[in-house]
Amino acid sequence: MQETSISISMERIETVPIKAMANTTCGLDIHKDKIDACILINDGTEAGTAVHKAFSTMRGALAELRDWILSFGCSDVLMESTGVFWMPIYFLLEAVENMNVGLANAYHAKNVPGRPKTDKEDAKWMARLCMWGMVLKSYIVKEPFRNLREYTRYYKKLVQEQSRHKNRIEKLLQMNGFKLSSVLSDIYGKSGLGILAKLSSQGSLTVADISAVLDPRAKSTPEEVAYAINGELKQTSRALLKFQLAKLKANDKALKEIYQCMVELSKDYTKEIGIIASIPGLSELSAMYIIAEIGTNFDSFKNSNYLTAWAGLAPKKNESADKSRPSSTKKANRYIKSVLVECAWAATRTRGSRLSIWYWHNVNRLGKKKAITGVARKLLRYIYAMVQNGTLYDASLDRVQEQNYRARKLDSARKIVDSNKPYSDSEEPTGLLAEKQKAAPDNPQASALEPPPDSTPVKKRGQPKKKLEQATENDATISASHTTSGLSQPDRARQPGPTDVPVKKKRGRPRKNPVSNNTPLAPTT
Repeated sequence: MQETSISISMERIETVPIKAMANTTCGLDIHKDKIDACILINDGTEAGTAVHKAFSTMRGALAELRDWILSFGCSDVLMESTGVFWMPIYFLLEAVENMNVGLANAYHAKNVPGRPKTDKEDAKWMARLCMWGMVLKSYIVKEPFRNLREYTRYYKKLVQEQSRHKNRIEKLLQMNGFKLSSVLSDIYGKSGLGILAKLSSQGSLTVADISAVLDPRAKSTPEEVAYAINGELKQTSRALLKFQLAKLKANDKALKEIYQCMVELSKDYTKEIGIIASIPGLSELSAMYIIAEIGTNFDSFKNSNYLTAWAGLAPKKNESADKSRPSSTKKANRYIKSVLVECAWAATRTRGSRLSIWYWHNVNRLGKKKAITGVARKLLRYIYAMVQNGTLYDASLDRVQEQNYRARKLDSARKIVDSNKPYSDSEEPTGLLAEKQKAAPDNPQASALEPPPDSTPVKKRGQPKKKLEQATENDATISASHTTSGLSQPDRARQPGPTDVPVKKKRGRPRKNPVSNNTPLAPTT
């Protein structure tokens, strides 16, 4: 075998140097008590010149870090961190004029496997990524929205804590045999809290005590309530109930005060809040949640698809060898995702809205979880478009979509009816019947519901070849006799052939029939 060599001329290969995004960059590896900083200077070599220094995370040392970075004329800083340790450094450097600060995305900031893993090397790797622009920075909203976000997230935690306190009180009552929730629809309303307060102080209540605090609009009478909480509460349970009621009252007061602070912080964005709240399923509170997480300026996202992917509402793409594999949504901002999913459930219960129509049209095919995630994604896309254009939600489009949906369902039903409807020679068939006759133009009068039988029988497992040929001849003879008699094959029962297997009778006693075939139904004359 003759060997052949292939030579490639190196003169044809053009080398295009990669241009650095900045000549001097800074990388920060932030921990709880220490900051490892690295200044990387592009001096024309492959590695560059690196300068390392460690700083403390105390407030006074942060100013030294800022001055040290500015002494090199560096205006590009990239950092990586765990938890919230990056925030004070980020906020300090963000206030510096012409300073480009970024938080590295954890998916892209991982070092090359096999290289040494130290804090200095991590800081140098951050500086290198920043110099050559090989990492995507995390999206961080501006300071006014960050201040509002602290209140909205704390408000949500208090609401969850309030629900836990209510469940603890209900558990305490059930453990002691008090069925107050069985006679009152809301035991934390005005009547329920009054009864619980008296129960925690007295231990047992009479009908007169209940009548004094029970609202006259309540469906249950004082006697029924007294029967449900008949008995005496132990001293230890009464003390615990007092603590829980006091905590519940304090949480209610805190929620009202925090809500007022949220309204005050968001007064500059009343227009955007009104636009978002016009969508079915969203309120002013949910609108404040949303703008606190994503802001009102979406220039960092190319389009709404990038925003939905950042929020974790778009499925990941998993394709290999031209085959798409099933994949789920990625882990992202859990606060914005949970709020949008809650609003999506409310939107599906709004009759006539396009979101509700889409959900109930696709829930059987996709399942509840995928369908509600799709509605949440649609909500975020609506918010992106409406805030960008400054327009309110147009409810007239809901009626148009509902009409289109009903028209499609009606057209589908008409096709099914037309396929079963008989027609005369002068009338042309429509619907599915016309489509089937187009597929078989040689036999226009053939019924669409009764296709012609296949002349080639299917060979059964274990059937000899000779018997198969004999069965084919018998079927052809029977078909010819039916045709000469003027009857189609479905109108006349198939005659038994020699290859047919006789039906075996079931064993056991015959079934009793009150009317025999030989017994006349009426007396003969």
